[in-house]
Amino acid sequence: MKTRTKIIATSVIVIAIAGIGVTVKNKNDASKNKILQVMMKSEPVTMNPIMTTDIYSEQVQDQVYEGLYRYEKNKIVPAMAGNVVKPTKNGTVYTFKIRDNARWSNGDRVTANDFMTAIQKTADPKTKSQASADAISVIKNYDLVHSGKLSPDKIGVTAPDKQTVVVTLSQPTPWFDQLATTIIPVNTKKYQEWGQKYGTASKYTVTNGAYTMSNWTGTNTSFSLIKNSQYWHEKHAKINEIHTRVIKTPMTAAGEFKNKHLDIAQLSDEYIASYKRNKDYRAVPQAVVRGIYFNETSSKTNNEHLRQAFGYMINRDEIANHVMKDGSIAQSNAVPSGVMVNPNTGSDFNHDAGTQFKVNKKKAQAEWATYQKEIGHKSVTLNMTFDDDTTSKAVGAYIQYAAEQLFNGLTINMAYEPHGQVVSEVLKQNFDMVNMGLSVDVADAAFPLAIGQTGYGLNFSKVSDSTYDGLLKAANDQVTDASQRYKTLQAANKYFTQTKAYMIPIYQPMNASVVSDKIGGFKANAFHSAAYQDMYWKN
Repeated sequence: MKTRTKIIATSVIVIAIAGIGVTVKNKNDASKNKILQVMMKSEPVTMNPIMTTDIYSEQVQDQVYEGLYRYEKNKIVPAMAGNVVKPTKNGTVYTFKIRDNARWSNGDRVTANDFMTAIQKTADPKTKSQASADAISVIKNYDLVHSGKLSPDKIGVTAPDKQTVVVTLSQPTPWFDQLATTIIPVNTKKYQEWGQKYGTASKYTVTNGAYTMSNWTGTNTSFSLIKNSQYWHEKHAKINEIHTRVIKTPMTAAGEFKNKHLDIAQLSDEYIASYKRNKDYRAVPQAVVRGIYFNETSSKTNNEHLRQAFGYMINRDEIANHVMKDGSIAQSNAVPSGVMVNPNTGSDFNHDAGTQFKVNKKKAQAEWATYQKEIGHKSVTLNMTFDDDTTSKAVGAYIQYAAEQLFNGLTINMAYEPHGQVVSEVLKQNFDMVNMGLSVDVADAAFPLAIGQTGYGLNFSKVSDSTYDGLLKAANDQVTDASQRYKTLQAANKYFTQTKAYMIPIYQPMNASVVSDKIGGFKANAFHSAAYQDMYWKN
């Protein structure tokens, strides 16, 4: 199973690559020996799709794993399933036939049991999976299994034979085809053999996608992706090897691309402005909203007035346009722009939602004073955690300065940490305030809003609000009434981001890259990374 939480990191790394000379006989041989040089902004944490909680692990998993379906640009196409199927029994039962030639990288056949194992283990509370339940929460009995009231084998997935997976949903779900792209199998035999080691290093990883992972220890900052000779669509992948490095500094990334040490580089900060009119530039808004979350299990931060104070204090336009300067969109809603439209008018969800918080320093100070009175302290020290990439540091410093200047008695201790460490500490509730975001794969507002649902795997703040849960449940029950469901989701968004301010949205990031003119087939959108298997060498 894949997950959808995105957090970004950066510290200064300067790497030079020595040129590699290759003697070839012809053009085709030359292409076979070319190595695609790419980068990531932070390290992946795990290659176990059941346990994934971060964007960087997900970015690699997009290249090495394959679900029932996959995206080819903006179109959903068959992947492990031989064809895109039509549901039966009033849209609640999907019967997938796994390809005869679907193989794991070690040669094992990909079986229906591998999908059943992944779904059952993700739902099983004993696994303690923090992976997103987006894809499987709509499966029959998921809630009862995840709460421990039913055994995992009672969830609505069966494998009547080695090639057939039958998924039964709790109700018709029009967007299930999109969810099926994120239902990733695990190799059952290896999962049982390796246990908790599964996906912790390349030697404990088997893949079913276009590439395998090589030379990854679980903590190192460079590794390779090698074309998977066992992949069912192996001939489609034209690039044989990809070398990936973690580069956390925008200046280094831009310099490496300029010096032709990178074929694809991710840009941020002022370097986006430098390349914006360049023919090599590619940019799409990410389907994620990054904001401030509060630890709702702590009496110090579980306070509506504290959250409201920061809601009125933060100047989103100033941050997006003058602090970040990378095309990111100022955002005051939990739902990313471009994710959902009004079923009657076609207008974007955020256009209809409007601005939840406008900067109002007097209201911010009044809320802060009420917070001080409620906790009984005039001097307050709060810890705020951001990733350690350059952009996050700039945003964090801006918020720290603005808050300490506006709120009497406030001291903020900033912590800028590597991405994996941020995730680890958040999962342990070891934070006061943290900057993070939830990415989504489905064009529907219910998925980003689920981050505040009681018991949801990615509810890192541990929000538990029966009113909010009721709104989300109502939206789920209204799946066949698009207009009413849209109104309910609008109400949920307002309640979450304004009425209770459980999340203080700040911006929707831009996924900006520069791509060498030697590379063709680079295709990305807000919901998924550009797939290396779709790329090719132009010369």
